Amino acid sequence: MPSLPQDLRYAVRTFARNPGFTLAALLSLAIGIGANTSIFSVANALFLRPLPYRNADRLVILWNRSPGLNITQDWFSTAQYSDIKTGHRGFEQVAIAIGGNYNLTGDGEPERVGTVRVSSNLFPMLGARPLHGRLFTSDEDAPGHTPAAVLSFGMWTRRYGADPRMVGRSITINGQPYQVVGVLPRSFSLPHEVLPTLGGAEEAEILVNLPLGPAASRVRDHEDYNIMGQLKPGVSLSQAQAEMDTITARLRHDYPEVYPPNGGMTFSIVPLLEQVVGDVRPMLAVLLGSVGFVLLIACANVANLLLSRAIARQKEMGVRAALGATRGRIVRQLLTESLLLALGGGALGTLFAAWSVRWVHVLGTRSVPRLQDIGIDGRVLLFTLLLSLFSGMLFGLAPALRVSRLDLYTTLKDAGRGSAGIGAMWRRGNPMRKLLVISELALSVVLLIGAGLLIRSFAQLQSVPLGFHRGNLLTFDLTMAGRKYADRKWC
Repeated sequence: MPSLPQDLRYAVRTFARNPGFTLAALLSLAIGIGANTSIFSVANALFLRPLPYRNADRLVILWNRSPGLNITQDWFSTAQYSDIKTGHRGFEQVAIAIGGNYNLTGDGEPERVGTVRVSSNLFPMLGARPLHGRLFTSDEDAPGHTPAAVLSFGMWTRRYGADPRMVGRSITINGQPYQVVGVLPRSFSLPHEVLPTLGGAEEAEILVNLPLGPAASRVRDHEDYNIMGQLKPGVSLSQAQAEMDTITARLRHDYPEVYPPNGGMTFSIVPLLEQVVGDVRPMLAVLLGSVGFVLLIACANVANLLLSRAIARQKEMGVRAALGATRGRIVRQLLTESLLLALGGGALGTLFAAWSVRWVHVLGTRSVPRLQDIGIDGRVLLFTLLLSLFSGMLFGLAPALRVSRLDLYTTLKDAGRGSAGIGAMWRRGNPMRKLLVISELALSVVLLIGAGLLIRSFAQLQSVPLGFHRGNLLTFDLTMAGRKYADRKWC
């Protein structure tokens, strides 16, 4: 299109001569596009970007449920882990873990750190590789070996100054010495949303081996462990769940005193991504719909401005037509201006979205899953570009078609009458302007009603009675760990 550079230069000059109109249109579009980009960046991180683990689509987490006893999510015993590991054929691997906040002493001030004890196959299942040293071996799953520890990258840099000589040294956790055998890379993390241990550690800063002896397969009264698995290729979630239901039915039959019939105990298989994002999906869908309405309002507003501007430029367009410009040529010029305006609004909207994402990181520390993955990446930028082009076509097409259907004789004659001609032009533009104004008002009312309902729901949630007086009450956790309080053994 040899005339495209000419159209772009002319559009830039036209916008420069009307800074008030240009600024109003750009700000309207920036708010609408920026809001959509911000929410999409969250949706992209939560649902479109895979978890940073190998074969993440086949990773699942298991939960122990007893609906009859109102237990919707519980952990497992070592005996149940043995039942699953030996009785389920749909899993390629099954790993067990238990963790919490443990006491780390030596080499500095004592502190509470998130520590998770894991079986050796958890790392290979997640595709983890050591940055320094090694990871756990299968021999360390059995008692009798020196307790081993692997440091996360954050712990290694924060407490030990990224000293590569940490591999081989001893650290003390809950009064017991552990030999550091490896350090994980920066790219690998195991937060609580991925592995929700009973102890509630926010992130696994230190991982230690979990030796299980022969007696572990008979311990059913301590359900404190997480179980994570990897489905075999070609095994669907429904097939794996059906096989799990068979195992739990057998357990209920064999151990009625442990698993009462009225409890309906079952082991539920949940995809790891679903476990991580939780119940955020409905809320995010509402937000996407809300910001979509904001963008439609912005497009209607800009279309209204462009229609007013286009009607005022009918003399210019009449002269162009008199000089031989076709209807398609006039529409292309006006659409070029609209698309250029939309791309400018998209660029400003991207800056607005980047600023919004920073606030999401600050305010969503505990409420937004996968927070570290939320950002402006290539997919988000492509979404913004396509949204900008779509918006430009949406708000630019109607004014362009309206002006291109002008009557050349009437337009040039009215232009010579001054204000009367302008008034006639405005009257001819009224139906489109009324439609745009009605659309803006309708969308605004929908947004206001939705916002009012959300505020009312939030207020009602805050005022739900707890069933007790919470004034002057405090809660705290007391963990009795270490050799002084070792009153049971699992091995």
